[in-house]
Amino acid sequence: MHELARVFLDAVAAGARPVFADAAQLATTLVAHLAAARAAWPDVTVDDARFAGELARRLGDGATPARLEAMRAADVYLAVACGDGDQRAIAACDQLLAAEVAFAAPRTSATATQVADVTAELRRVLFVDDPDAERVAAVREYSGRGDLKSYLRVIAMRALIRAVTAGRREVPADGLLEKLVPARDPELSVLRAQYREIVDAALRAALAALDERSRALLRYQLIEGWSVDQIGRAYDVHRTTAWRWVEAVRSELGDRIRSELAARLSLATDELDSIIQLVRSRVDVSLERVLAG
Repeated sequence: MHELARVFLDAVAAGARPVFADAAQLATTLVAHLAAARAAWPDVTVDDARFAGELARRLGDGATPARLEAMRAADVYLAVACGDGDQRAIAACDQLLAAEVAFAAPRTSATATQVADVTAELRRVLFVDDPDAERVAAVREYSGRGDLKSYLRVIAMRALIRAVTAGRREVPADGLLEKLVPARDPELSVLRAQYREIVDAALRAALAALDERSRALLRYQLIEGWSVDQIGRAYDVHRTTAWRWVEAVRSELGDRIRSELAARLSLATDELDSIIQLVRSRVDVSLERVLAG
């Protein structure tokens, strides 16, 4: 028996083995698939036996000679190499992904920020295993039943639609400002009485300088009361990733508040630092409640 056929039969679902009784025909199909894959991706290398085993595994319980023959084997070859960390394969797949995101973006009215976020997130989903979420890189699960280009187009379109839906409404700076530093705060009321216009302008500028996703995260948490689990579901990421995003917003907003206040207040260093620390501490208290959620 041809070595590729033997490897394939060892790896295919046990219930499907009887339908591959014609070992010679099986070997012919596998050799043809391997030749086509190497012709399509001459700079990418996958071990012959590993390729045959992956074809069997990805066919699953419904494996038949007809399905094997119809399989997009060259695309599976590339996906296997990506899963193995082959940088040339990853670069080739990344080019395909970028083209499909570019195709989908104008059809979803996604902003440049959303396109960048989605592209980065899809790269992570495609090429990186996530043990925390008990998720393997998507290229490891690509079945080859449809071509890779169409597969990438579908996931790009879905991800962009989710991003557009999640960030459709503009974040109102005044609403966020009131949630972050409420007027009823006794210590801030004294500060606002003396420097109200400057402090509020600094806070608004700090909020406005955040990117679209960061402002959306604040709105979901502070105004709509979403938990990190809800944010994770909206962006299709694990709750740990959502928590990290909110933590990053907290750090960035604090830094921007400090810069804006320092640029606007002409005070002695000690007094300026005291005011900055007071405002940031109130923001931190508000965001602690966010993160606790």
